[in-house]
Amino acid sequence: MIELFDVTKRFGDEIAVNDISLRVEKGELCALVGTSGCGKSTTLRMINRLIEHSEGEIHLDGQPVRTFNEQLLRRRIGYVIQSTGLFPHWTVARNIGLVPRLLKWPRTRIRERVAELMGLLGLPPAEFAAKYPHQLSGGQAQRVGVARALAADPEILLMDEPFGALDPITRESLQHELRDLQARLHKTIVFVTHDMDEALALADRLVVMHRGRIVQQGRPIELLREPVDNFVASLLGGVERGLKEAGLTRVSERMLPLGPRLLARERVAQTAPLRDALSMMLWHRVDRLTVVDDDDIPIGELSLRRLVGGRPE
Repeated sequence: MIELFDVTKRFGDEIAVNDISLRVEKGELCALVGTSGCGKSTTLRMINRLIEHSEGEIHLDGQPVRTFNEQLLRRRIGYVIQSTGLFPHWTVARNIGLVPRLLKWPRTRIRERVAELMGLLGLPPAEFAAKYPHQLSGGQAQRVGVARALAADPEILLMDEPFGALDPITRESLQHELRDLQARLHKTIVFVTHDMDEALALADRLVVMHRGRIVQQGRPIELLREPVDNFVASLLGGVERGLKEAGLTRVSERMLPLGPRLLARERVAQTAPLRDALSMMLWHRVDRLTVVDDDDIPIGELSLRRLVGGRPE
């Protein structure tokens, strides 16, 4: 869906992005991570031509982005930023319907689409449609921003630190909502964040940038297990990489079938990450948990030795 070939961006004598190549598959959530000033936001903005690249080529669905009309290109790509960018004197419904109006959709279709997205993002139209941005919480405003980006049903969604200004609880809630939304809509998403836990939780592909270059990319668990150098290892958490890997691995991947012993009193869901299972063991001072399915029926067991990757008992 998105391809960058040897792309460079210069601002005068300064090289912000240096000869990068990247392929984002259709339906994939690709997270760009790195320290401040590494070029991740510049890379994002070159995709929809908010910033023009200096060298190389950027393709969308096989076509160079420079063959598209700039305004039409941006209307077919959803764009979400940290500050939401909502028009303060427009209602929520009018903000969400912006791009469909520019595309001259019929009014009835716009109303239906706005109501559909508000429902999808937990903003009941009867309660929120007539409100203004200043009447919303940070989380609600960011939901409106996401709804506006999705309004014209774009195949591509660009998200630049969308949850960066939110408190931790709201941020985690919106991360869960984005995962659920992506599971249903299968958009191609490029997501910029400086929060490594957020990137690991959301990304199908992780792209680490440093000083304008891509230094490593791949599945999050691959980078955690085999960072290419000390910079990547440090960015991914250093000595805490094992805990972060445990946050990506499900209990079902390490559990064993129920044995002849009595069931352990403490239970853990098969879909829970190993990190949660380890926390439960530490909290309850046990070294074995009963694993249950979605109906709370025991289906296996997880020992501490198994959790940390030892041989089955």
